[in-house]
Amino acid sequence: MNKGLLLLLSGYIFWGGFPIYWSYLSHVAASEILAHRIFFAVPVLLIMVLIKRKWYLEFMAAISSKKEVTNLLISAIIIAVNWGVYILAVNYGKIVEASMGYFISPLIQILGGYIIFKERLSSYKKVAVIIAILSVSYYILSGDSFPWIGLIVGFSFASYGIARKIIKTSSVPGLLVETLLLLPLTIAFYVWLISVNQLGFLSINLSTDILIIFAGLVTVVPLALFTAGAKILPMTTTGILFFTTPSLQFIIGHFMFDEAISQSQLFAFIGVWIALAIYSIALIKKI
Repeated sequence: MNKGLLLLLSGYIFWGGFPIYWSYLSHVAASEILAHRIFFAVPVLLIMVLIKRKWYLEFMAAISSKKEVTNLLISAIIIAVNWGVYILAVNYGKIVEASMGYFISPLIQILGGYIIFKERLSSYKKVAVIIAILSVSYYILSGDSFPWIGLIVGFSFASYGIARKIIKTSSVPGLLVETLLLLPLTIAFYVWLISVNQLGFLSINLSTDILIIFAGLVTVVPLALFTAGAKILPMTTTGILFFTTPSLQFIIGHFMFDEAISQSQLFAFIGVWIALAIYSIALIKKI
């Protein structure tokens, strides 16, 4: 249990600290950073999959199935949208707004499970979803601008989770297939950047190049820690501890990057936190 908690929390804390890492690359276009995340994740994932026989066998089975490859292509597009928009959130000073997306994503998954998989919703979970919908609606209506970044982050992350329910391949070998499927487009984008002399990599400074190279490792390591921890811990614990990630992002955005939060936004966040508290009670008590 202690080992599982250490692994899982390490992964969640890594994810929670993402705004700090991507802020050091804010001078590079978000689209280019996304391309680097995909490109440099591939060798890291290849090494991991080749080392672990189970993951290697899953990878080979996945690429041998046309249906699995198609499903993984869909999930690859969804996670690429999530990665790209989150990088934009950091660049635009919308970390707090993006954290709202991650707070509501488990509740969106519940709703998705109810609509798509006809999963039964307990009274507690229905109340949690309704409160979350009302809170997010208030967040949208009371703001000066439409919170498209937070909503795309939340819906894309939730959609990725729903897509992953359909996919048989586990996280790490699945992510390798996803990144490999996105690799041709990434390379084409590199070629275009070079042709218009806009590639930031190897043309700004050494520290930027190092951060870009490690973007793949930073992308993969939290996932590997999460996967290892989730295998040991109950799903209830895994689900509740996930809120460590958006909580850290909220704290970093507000206190480290001085992102302002209006009274109405705070009221909406409180509503979402109440919804999550009800959701957590439902998970713990299995009601």
